[in-house]
Amino acid sequence: MSDSKSSSHSNSCADPAVELLAPAGTLISLLAAVQNGADAVYMGASRFGARAYAGNFSDCELAAGADYAHAFGKKVYVTLNTLYRDDELDDVMILFDELYRHGVDSVIVQDLGLLKRVTERYPDFAVHASTQMTVHNSYHAAFLHRRGISRVVPARENSIPELIEIKKTGVEVETFIHGALCICYSGQCLFSSLVGARSGNRGKCAQPCRKRYSLNACGKTMSTDGQYLISPKDLNASENIGALIQAGVDSFKIEGRMKKPEYVAGVVSVYRNIINRALSQPGSKILPTAIEKGKLKKLFNRDFTEGYFQKNPGGDLMSRKLPYNKGILIGKITSVDRKNENIYVQLTSELSAHDGISIGDIGKNMNSTEDPRRGFTVKKMFAGRKICSKAGAGETVEIPLPQTAENRTSLPAVGDSVYKTFDFELQREILKTFPENNGSDEDRDTLIEQTVLAAYENESAEIKDVYSSSDVFPIAEMVEKLSPAESLQIPISFECKIETGSPISITVYDSCNRKATVLSDYIVEPSQKNPFSEAQARDILSKLGGTIYQTASTDIKIIGDCFVPVGEFKTVRNKALQALLFKRISEKRRNSPAIFDSAANDSKEQTDRDSKHELPPQISVCIYSEDELFAALAAGADRIYIGGDIFKDPLSFAEYGISADMISSISGKLSAADKEKIFYKTPVITKENDFESLNRIFKTLQEAGIFGILASNVGVYEFIKSHPDYSKNFKIATDGSFNIFNSDAAQLFLEDGAVSVLLSPELSISEIGQLTENAILKGNPADFECTVHGRQRLMVTEHPLLQSLLTETESNLKENESKSGNEEEKTLPLQNYVLKDSKNYMFPVFPDTVGRNHIFNSRELNAFDLLDKLRHANITFFRIDGIGHTPDEIAALIRRYKTGLEESNKNNPGRPDSDLNTKTNSNAKTNSTDGSEFTKGNFLRSAE
Repeated sequence: MSDSKSSSHSNSCADPAVELLAPAGTLISLLAAVQNGADAVYMGASRFGARAYAGNFSDCELAAGADYAHAFGKKVYVTLNTLYRDDELDDVMILFDELYRHGVDSVIVQDLGLLKRVTERYPDFAVHASTQMTVHNSYHAAFLHRRGISRVVPARENSIPELIEIKKTGVEVETFIHGALCICYSGQCLFSSLVGARSGNRGKCAQPCRKRYSLNACGKTMSTDGQYLISPKDLNASENIGALIQAGVDSFKIEGRMKKPEYVAGVVSVYRNIINRALSQPGSKILPTAIEKGKLKKLFNRDFTEGYFQKNPGGDLMSRKLPYNKGILIGKITSVDRKNENIYVQLTSELSAHDGISIGDIGKNMNSTEDPRRGFTVKKMFAGRKICSKAGAGETVEIPLPQTAENRTSLPAVGDSVYKTFDFELQREILKTFPENNGSDEDRDTLIEQTVLAAYENESAEIKDVYSSSDVFPIAEMVEKLSPAESLQIPISFECKIETGSPISITVYDSCNRKATVLSDYIVEPSQKNPFSEAQARDILSKLGGTIYQTASTDIKIIGDCFVPVGEFKTVRNKALQALLFKRISEKRRNSPAIFDSAANDSKEQTDRDSKHELPPQISVCIYSEDELFAALAAGADRIYIGGDIFKDPLSFAEYGISADMISSISGKLSAADKEKIFYKTPVITKENDFESLNRIFKTLQEAGIFGILASNVGVYEFIKSHPDYSKNFKIATDGSFNIFNSDAAQLFLEDGAVSVLLSPELSISEIGQLTENAILKGNPADFECTVHGRQRLMVTEHPLLQSLLTETESNLKENESKSGNEEEKTLPLQNYVLKDSKNYMFPVFPDTVGRNHIFNSRELNAFDLLDKLRHANITFFRIDGIGHTPDEIAALIRRYKTGLEESNKNNPGRPDSDLNTKTNSNAKTNSTDGSEFTKGNFLRSAE
């Protein structure tokens, strides 16, 4: 057995002081997680999860995984953490009901519409908020807590003090402690969706952050230390466990549902030990041992970062040279035998036969998207001309190269680095915690599958007070078969009564006082000689080696001289153990609540449909300077968003945007009618310390007579709603980070008083129409808003990307800088800093005054020729984002879209879009003002 458990006992009576939560992309990963010390596991169903490319669980495997975990007193959470369309929500709820009945302990959700449905139908069920909800302040946590969320997984960008504030709202806090990181705030990344048509918010992220980019600054290509410029290291919080426990974190989560089961097992075992030490030494600084550090590196090493718990790690966050497992440097090649194709390696760390190694320099051949190194398994090696199975630091070993075409044409060179990427000894130790297997991994998986299918095909046991020794418990048998020889054990106690003329009676208890009684079919006979003794019974009841049980005590009563066949006694014992296991599993299962008639709840009379929202189309616009504001007013914009993130050039330090300090002076130049059109846009990220300044801004807005707020995140929305004065006076519109993907999510805010909701940019026009029609049928006529023109934000990151990359070349660039923007118009020079991908697409990137970086699409959105369709889909507000545009360009865009909307006729949807283009824009350009091509975003395609 591995060293992962300070105690090999499984006790499910009380929740652990701190939960260790492990990923399970497959059933074998779940088994490994449980056996190596996880308190809970999270896994995906066969559909509707955020890791569409993970193994995920069939319905039968999911049932088996949940039952196995519950047998050992562990919890099971299922991920339903993506966004769902209106036509999917009913199916998601059907799946949820299956999960509920089977006894899963919680679901992890992202979609606010799904949250609304689940908490309405299952008000007492524990629902967890995914990190995809971008919970990064206490107000957001409070909003979710009021709506039935019991636990939140905050953004990984939160510090320990910020986690403490979130905890004060009454929710449990679950935080990632190990594994892959997203460079963008989770839930806010549109890169994969808008560029690659695979949505991270729909579980199919193409991982553009792991691709190569070059940085162009002020027209020059910068030299960078690696080309994977937005690829983070893996999180490793092993040195912060004690501090996180002191902060009140309830659950420590390991990322890795797409990782191998050996990785899951190994990482869980390390953190199990660290957490146990931290709990036994409260207040002490607990550090991982050298062995534990080495084990984590051996399992997967993209280099590690502590993340944001203590401070912003800056450039230390990034793994720019290699976006995948680099392994551990174990030596360098000192000689190459070209004739025999052998290499000689001087070791700086141990190496064993059957280890996997990679040879070459990580920073070499950066023009390739593949690992520049060559890798193979060490079949054999020699030390001093003698074959050896293991060698240590300081030794030189001779390793035969595999016979490959690459080696025949190009051998490694002297001085090349050698990395260990697979540790055979570690894997062999880990496999002791897996189900016994004498074949290949495929054989093992087939055996598991067959065992599971047989258990659920033959499930027939019922919960009873007393069982017979002829009863069968196929699911309990499955749990026993799927456990290793040195398994985690369940402490049990026996009561046994044997009396002539009666069946053998064995009652078994677990430490939570659950019990199961089994009576033998055999009737005890008088003994003619050598009667069955208490010592015999105790010996049989106590010797449970090689099973998942451990006897704590026995209470044996034998009346008279009894003849008891040993085989019969063992059968009753075994059945009693299985009956108890069956009860431990079955008590988690539930009955469905009363049937919820969604059709009766949602449908309306036809008269309601006929009276649906009829509002004239409106133009809304985001602007970034005073000149742009007045240009937008003059052009006839119906709603104008000011404020938001203030951008700052990392070289000239020029700022772009309307800051809070500018509002008072600007408001004096505005009429009352102008002020009615203005909404103050809050920054997309609002950390805990930002609310004090936000409070001052809101007071300034009230004094200035501006009462519209575009809430850029749910926390700001809750902040306003929780202050009676603000809630009474401010009109709130919701922004893109709310991820409004269905009518239920829209309804959550419309019923709460929001004046408009911005719909997700990942929705197609047909999906938008479905959403708005359903919202109207539910009695929520409203102002729905879509962004139709402008540079769409793909990512917002806490990482100071430009600032860290430009440090070395800053002085040289400043001397030649010529594109700092127009100082009079304060137009953001969006093309000054761009990330260029392998296909030569240019993605503008710009920091804000806080230091966050914002990455924008290479193409500007232009949905002008879709206005008819969008209007017919019940869109009222058509948003233009003026970022990067001059005041004149913004004014021209407003006039163009206003004219287009005036020409559109939503009651005549059959008219070709080309008619609209012909009438309003016969000379329409195919490129934006900076020369890049236009895109229609996801309007004409569904997000996968």
